[in-house]
This record gives sequence, structure tokens and C-alpha cells, in this order.
Amino acid sequence: MKKRNLESLLNEASSFVLSNRVGNSFEFRMWKKGQVTLYSSVFAVMTLHYTGALNRFDEREKQKWADYINSFQDPDTGVFRAPEIFQGQIKGGGHNEEHLALHLAAHILPALDLLGSAPEHELGFARKFLDIGTLKTWLSERDWSEAWLEGNNLLFVGQLLVYMHEAGVKEAEPALEFFMQWLDDQVDPETGLWGTNGFCNKYAAIYGGYHQLLLYYYLRRPLISPEKLIDTALSIQHVDGGYSRWNGGGTCQDVDAVDILVNLYKRTDYRRRDIRRSLRRNHASVMRRRTFEGGFCDRLGHDFNHMGMEMTRTPTDRANMFSTWFGIHTIALMAEIFKQDQPDCESYDGLIRFNRSCSMGWHRKAVCGELPTAGTGEVFTDRFLLVVQELIVSIYQLKKRFK
Repeated sequence: MKKRNLESLLNEASSFVLSNRVGNSFEFRMWKKGQVTLYSSVFAVMTLHYTGALNRFDEREKQKWADYINSFQDPDTGVFRAPEIFQGQIKGGGHNEEHLALHLAAHILPALDLLGSAPEHELGFARKFLDIGTLKTWLSERDWSEAWLEGNNLLFVGQLLVYMHEAGVKEAEPALEFFMQWLDDQVDPETGLWGTNGFCNKYAAIYGGYHQLLLYYYLRRPLISPEKLIDTALSIQHVDGGYSRWNGGGTCQDVDAVDILVNLYKRTDYRRRDIRRSLRRNHASVMRRRTFEGGFCDRLGHDFNHMGMEMTRTPTDRANMFSTWFGIHTIALMAEIFKQDQPDCESYDGLIRFNRSCSMGWHRKAVCGELPTAGTGEVFTDRFLLVVQELIVSIYQLKKRFK
């Protein structure tokens, strides 16, 4: 991706996010005609940080934004009582109120950090995980047949332990070590993932494993079977370049596989050529989901409903705040590899931003020049293969239209 194209992408994503802002408040809609949700405001913080537009807000405005987010926190429990969770309607997927409350907190923590702030009240609901006995019982209840869901749950708890450890809570260090050792013991060495040893397929394992792997990268903890993990991630790529099992890709599915491949590209020289080719193919797939609004939709031909929350419902092929944040994140991850091929890598590097604290959206950036560059012949070959891929996708879409 050329620098000017990345700049244009970031500027248009900024415009989309700001178009969902309600007046001069810090309320945001999930899409242009959608309902106001706390999630939308949090996604706005992170996306605008990624695009560089968060700098348009001065410190006073950032504090007001943080105050708005913190106004939803229950002082007794520390839970953020968002209306989309506690007053809205939730449908299916195992996403109950407790799961969503943890999920929201896991997004609010990095958003407040980007605003230069923190939760107003202690995260009392998280303290139970500091007790090794309670933590052991909770871990024993994880169901690897639901590896995608459990990957989320495990990140939430691991992230909270990291947050408390970095805040100086002394009980957090042994709890975090117990937690990470348990994860080590649960890995299937044949795939480098969790659940593939008879509980789930490799797709669910990838979509779930992305989450707990973030803890390994953040803590600089050695991975188990990293080469098998690369093999598994590469093996799920669809003919259209996406990493979902179906045509049209998907917001979560693509970032899950891309994050794994990019992080392992930096850790080992195994199959680097294949990873670069795979990422180029996925870049085309992700860009297909970019809409006329400047943001991204979740999956082509389908409406969107974030985590079962009806207040987040978005019509088919319309951009939403969640998919735009994760779409920009996916592009930024791939740019970490592609920037190495640019003669102006340092200036290109200045366009790439990630969350600063342990969370979904966090990434440790590579230094320009520390990774191998692609040769001209490789790029030419991959561009030809991309033409073939896009031709296949176009034929499929035409057949579907006239079916």
C-alpha cells in the first residue's frame, strides 16, 4: 500500500467516525442512523487514535470524553453499565450480561489510557481473579468446544490481571503467572492453539486463540509450537483472500489471523514468503468491505449486530464503528510488514498506531529495517495472483447476482 493511499484511508475513516458524533458531545452512534451506545464512543477513541485524528482534541476535551465514559461506571462494583448491555436486548451467542460487561471493560481500559485517563472507581468485579483458588475454579470451567467465545473470556481476565499488576496490586503477579502457566499446559502442540485436540475445529481455534496470544506477545512469553501455529493460520485462508470459512471475509476473522501471522512473522523466519503473500491477498479482501461512507462493514451482504446487542444493529453493507476500528487495525498490522519495502519507511511508520496498553488493538511495532524486504519479482508475482483472485471473486459475485 502506497503512503498516499494509507493517508487517504485514514482520513476517510476519521471522517466516518466523526460523522457519527452527536453534536459536540462525546456520544457516538454505531452507524449514521443508529442508536447512541457507549461502545461506539469507545471505538471512536481507538479509531481516531489509529488515524491520528485524536490529536485534534485538546486535553480539556479528552478529559471531558473520559468523564463521559466514566459516568457509566458503577462505583460499588466498577462495572460500566452501558445501556446497550443493561437496558437493551441481547440475542444469543453466549454473550450474556456478565460476558459483555467484561468485554466492554476490556475496551474501555485502553480507550481511557489513550485519553490520558483511567477508571474513576476501582474495578472491584475483577478482584476475585486475584485469588488463586477462585481463578483455578474459573479456569476449570472453560469449554474448549466454544474456543472462540472462551478466547474472549480468557483475554478479559488476563488483561485485567495485567492491568492490576501494572497498577501495583501485589496479588496480581502470582495470579498472572498461574494463569499463563495454565494456558501453556492447555496448548495443543500440533497446532499451537487451544481446543484443536478434539474439542473444536481450526477455524474456531484461530478466532479464539488470537485473544490469549495477545497476552503472550505483550508479556514477551515464549510460544508453544509457533511454526505449527503459522501453518494453521495460513491454512484457513479462503479463495477470496479472507480468513473466514465463507465468501466475503469478516471483521473479527480477518484480524484474528492477520494479528497471529504478523506477530509470528517478527518472531521466526519460518514461511515468511508465504505470510507476505497471504497478507497481500487479505489486504484486497479487507478493502472490499470498505464502504462509500469511508468506514468498513462487517461482512458483505449481511447486516451487523455487535455481540448480540440489538442497539448496535446496522443494515447490510453499511459501515459501523466496530468494523471500522478493526478494519483500520487489520490494515495497520499488515502495513507493519509492507512498510519494510518502502524507501521512506520512517515517515510511513509514522502513520501506523496501535493501542498502548494490553488489549485487543495493542501491537508492538517493528523498527524499520529489522525485517526482510520483498524483492521486485515477488511483488510482481503476487500482484498477478491478486488479479486472478479478484477475477474469481467478480465471477462469483456475478453468478450470485443473476442466480
